[in-house]
Amino acid sequence: MLGDYYERMANWTDGPEYAPVERPAAFETPAAQPLAVPPVAPNPAAGAPLAQPDWQPPQTPGVPLEALAPQAGLTARDPRAAFTTVSSLATANSAWQSAHSTTGTLTQPAWTPTQPLTTSAPVSAPTGFSGSTGPVPAPSASAAWPAPTGAPAVAGTPPRGLSFPPPQQPPSTFPQPGTPDWFAPPTQGRWRPPDQSVTVGQMWRAATPGVMIPLIIGALINPLSLVLLGAAALLASRVRYRLPQVRRVFAWGFGFLAAVGVLSLYNSDFELETTWSVLSGWAQVLCWIMPIVVLLQVGAGIRAHEPPSRP
Repeated sequence: MLGDYYERMANWTDGPEYAPVERPAAFETPAAQPLAVPPVAPNPAAGAPLAQPDWQPPQTPGVPLEALAPQAGLTARDPRAAFTTVSSLATANSAWQSAHSTTGTLTQPAWTPTQPLTTSAPVSAPTGFSGSTGPVPAPSASAAWPAPTGAPAVAGTPPRGLSFPPPQQPPSTFPQPGTPDWFAPPTQGRWRPPDQSVTVGQMWRAATPGVMIPLIIGALINPLSLVLLGAAALLASRVRYRLPQVRRVFAWGFGFLAAVGVLSLYNSDFELETTWSVLSGWAQVLCWIMPIVVLLQVGAGIRAHEPPSRP
């Protein structure tokens, strides 16, 4: 196989660069069948006149239009007159028209609003009536229902022998419509403002001792003020009222300390001891301010009757 590969000569099938320079003497007849010749499509314009035809009026007079409509002997209708209907299409030849006909039919008399109610359903007689229990034929159209006898039954009436006291309703505190009190302004004695007093104990418990105690100790001890301020910020999630506002206050405080720390590093040539001393001083100031702000926020939430936050 290697010998055949190296002995093979390139020809025109390997690319145009291997095509013969000289024209071949002859071509072999292909083995495939020749292609079918498509049929010639007819020309739509074949036989059409070359010149455009000119329009000519009719040579004979045409029939007038009114002569084409046959006359059925109908009287002409006045277009100004309104249309009238004899019967409605929805109720024509229906059971409703038969039941409400004012003229009546051969099998059913005319309907009147005062005629008695009738029924077409068979009525079953009780046992022992005429010795049979079969259905009783319905009354005729002229038969009326029997008049009711006895006192009418009232729904919810207690049985005889039982007496209940009448229902009592509390007197209304509102004035009756149309009276002078109805248009008068309400008196101050009827409305009392809700109790909005908040004690220090309520604010202390709502702010939680875990937040207040580290802030108080940090306000008294300067070296631990920054650490205790961070501990109070971590325990601020246990505050029961105005939790987003309390977290926002701590975030502003730490943002202020971060700005002070960056400025202190640049001014002290990156001396950490000096920067820590400056941050501790400012953190001690914040430990004095934070308890007051937290208590005011919690007290405002209690005074507004806000629901407590989930722990």
